[in-house]
Amino acid sequence: MKVKVGIEGITIDSAHYTLSSYQDSQIHGHTYVVTVEVEGEVNEKSGFVIDFNLLKKIVKEVVQDWDHKLIIPKMDLDKSRFEGPFRIDYKVIDAPFPTAEYIGIEIAKEIYLKLNKKYRIFLKIYEGKDSYAVIEYP
Repeated sequence: MKVKVGIEGITIDSAHYTLSSYQDSQIHGHTYVVTVEVEGEVNEKSGFVIDFNLLKKIVKEVVQDWDHKLIIPKMDLDKSRFEGPFRIDYKVIDAPFPTAEYIGIEIAKEIYLKLNKKYRIFLKIYEGKDSYAVIEYP
C-alpha cells in the first residue's frame, strides 16, 4: 500500500521575470511557499514512509539554494547584466521561463535526487497567497 506524507510552509524569497507575460516581464519578487509530499511504502521496522525530520532537512537544503536569488533561465544568462553597490546571486535553471511551474519542477527533481529516487514527489508551490502550481515527479 502506498502512503503519502508531507511537510508544508517552507518559504523561498526570490526574484524572477516572465517574458511570456507583459505584466510580469520586469524583475519582481515573491515569497514562494512550498509543500512537499512523498509517496512510498511504510517501512515495517520504523513505521515511517520517511522520517518527517529527514524530509524537512532535505527540503530545506534544496530550497536554500533558491532563497534570495534572481532566478534566470540558462539561455538568458549571457544577455543579462546587473551592476551596483549590492551583491546579486543567481539561480540558473535549464528551462525556458522562470515560472512557478518550472521552478517547482526543478525543486521537485532536486528533492527526488536527494532522496535517492526512492519516492514519488508531489510538490505544491505558491507564488504569493492565491496562485500555485502542483508538480508530480517523476
